[in-house]
Parts: sequence; C-alpha cells; structure tokens
Amino acid sequence: MLLPGHARPPPAPQPAQHPGLRRQVEPPAQFLRLFYCTVLVCSKEIAALTDFSGYLTKLLQNHTAYACDGDHLHLQCPRHSTISVQSAFYGQDYQMCRAQQPASQREDGVACVAPTTLQKVLDECQSRRACHLLVNSRVFGPDLCPGSSKYLLVSFKCQPSK
Repeated sequence: MLLPGHARPPPAPQPAQHPGLRRQVEPPAQFLRLFYCTVLVCSKEIAALTDFSGYLTKLLQNHTAYACDGDHLHLQCPRHSTISVQSAFYGQDYQMCRAQQPASQREDGVACVAPTTLQKVLDECQSRRACHLLVNSRVFGPDLCPGSSKYLLVSFKCQPSK
C-alpha cells in the first residue's frame, strides 16, 4: 500500500537479453577450482610425456654392457620391452679389466675368443626383459687361453614387446 505523496521507486535497469538466452555467472571459487583441476591434469600429462620420452630414448638407443671373469653381467630393458642381442664377445682382455691382469699373453697368434659366445647369450637373454650371466670360461666353452683374464661384452637393443 502506498501513502499519498510517495511514489514507487523506478525499477533498476536490466541489460537487454535475448528471450531464450540466460547468462550464468560462475562464482570465483568454482572458477578457481576448475582452473586448478586443469593445471593439475595438464601437469600430469606433461609428466607422463616426459616419462614416455625417457622410455622411447631407452628403446631407441644401443646398449653395451661388459663384465670381467668371475663377475655377473646384468642386462635389462624397460617395461613392455625385451632384449634384442646385437653382438657378443667373450675373450682375452688386455685393457677392460685392469685389476685382473693376464698371467700370460699368447704370442703364438691364437685368438682367445670363445666361438660359442653369441649363441650362449642369445639362448639366455634374447626376447627377455632381463637376464644375468656369470662370466667365466666354463659358461662359454673351452678356455683357449688358460691363465689369462677374459671379459664378456654384449651389445643389445630394447624392442617393444609383442
């Protein structure tokens, strides 16, 4: 009820709107929550991409490992990949294992290289994620140079598992 002499205040001006369109304003807290969630998801994706990049690097590069007589050689590839042996050498050492200096070096021209090395390494490691080999002449066949130190050298790649 209005008293005489008192006019009703004019209504507040409203922005022009299309009849079927409503504008919804997000409170700042909801906007910030959405922003933080977006940043969190993006940072996890970036971390995942970094991990994947490191994984690809391990897959694409050539690996070389060696061990001296009496030691163990350990080969390993990342998850979802297996060892692909490229080459293997077991033979006399002149420089690789300095602590085990050869007792004698052959001078009769006989190569101190075990011919069964590649096949042995293939049998033990090929298409596996990891393998361990004891390095000594009993594992790799007859000792062509008794008394001299030897070493095992293996080159391999990591290939995606099938």
